[in-house]
Amino acid sequence: MVKIKGKLYICPSPIGNLEDFTFRAVRVLKEADLIAAEDTRHTRKLLAHYEIRTPVTSFHQHSSPKQTEKLVSAMLAGKNIALISDAGTPAISDPGQVLIKACIDQGIEVDPLPGPCAAVTALSASGFPLASFTFKGFLPRKGLDNAVAALAAVQHPVVLYESPRRIVALLGAFGKHMPDREIMLARELTKVHQQLLRGRAEDLLAQVEAENLERGEYTVVLGPGQERFTPAERDVLTLAQQFLGEGMSVRDAADKISGETGVPRREIYQLLIKKKDT
Repeated sequence: MVKIKGKLYICPSPIGNLEDFTFRAVRVLKEADLIAAEDTRHTRKLLAHYEIRTPVTSFHQHSSPKQTEKLVSAMLAGKNIALISDAGTPAISDPGQVLIKACIDQGIEVDPLPGPCAAVTALSASGFPLASFTFKGFLPRKGLDNAVAALAAVQHPVVLYESPRRIVALLGAFGKHMPDREIMLARELTKVHQQLLRGRAEDLLAQVEAENLERGEYTVVLGPGQERFTPAERDVLTLAQQFLGEGMSVRDAADKISGETGVPRREIYQLLIKKKDT
C-alpha cells in the first residue's frame, strides 16, 4: 500500500494591514492539520481575527534540526502543514527556507500561495525602471560600509530591508558612496502611519533625523545608477548628438562617426542604442 504524503503550504501573511490576506490563505490555514509559525504569539492574533482554530507550533531561526525533522515526519505521515511568518512571504529573508528545502529533499509537495511581500510592494511604488532589480534582504550587521560600497557597482534598482536603529547609518553610507542616487524609503508599509519618502541620501537623512523617524520597519529601494562613459565614448556621444540633431538616423550617424573617428561602426551603433534606451 502506497503511503499518501501530506503537503507544505507557504502562506504569506499581512505585512501590517490585516485586510491584506487572501481568501485562499484563510481557507488553507483553516483546513491545514498544523500551522508552523515564526512567532506563535504574533500568529495567534492573526488567527483569532479570522477565527482560525488550527493547532500552531513554532518554527523560527533558532528552531533545532529536530523540529524540522518532526514537521517533515508529520507530512510524510500524511499531515498538511501551513508555513507562516510574522509578516510577508515565508523564506524571503526568513528562516522558513530550511523547512522548504527539507520538504523538497524528501519529495514532499510544496505549494506556494501568492500574497504580501514588503520588497515587491515597495518596488511597485518606487517609480524606478524594474525590468531587473536586486534583492538584498538585510545587509550584514558588521561591514555595513563595505556592503553599501559594493552596491554602488549595481546599476539597476536594489531593494533591501533595514531596522529603524540602523537607518541613519545606512543613509550615511549611501551618502558617502552614492550621493547622487535616488532612493525611496518605505516606512511602516500598509500600516496607519505609512510613509514613502523620496530623494537623495543627504536629504532623506536630514528628514529622518529632523522628524524623529527612527522607528518602524523600513523597506529601502535604491534607484538605478547613472551610466558612466569613457572619454572616447563621450566624444562619440557628442558627435552623435550633433548629427542626430541634424535629422540623421542612428544608422547614418554611426556610419559618419565611424568614418571620422575610426571606431568600428558596430560599436558606435550599439553605444547609441544603449544610450537611447537609458
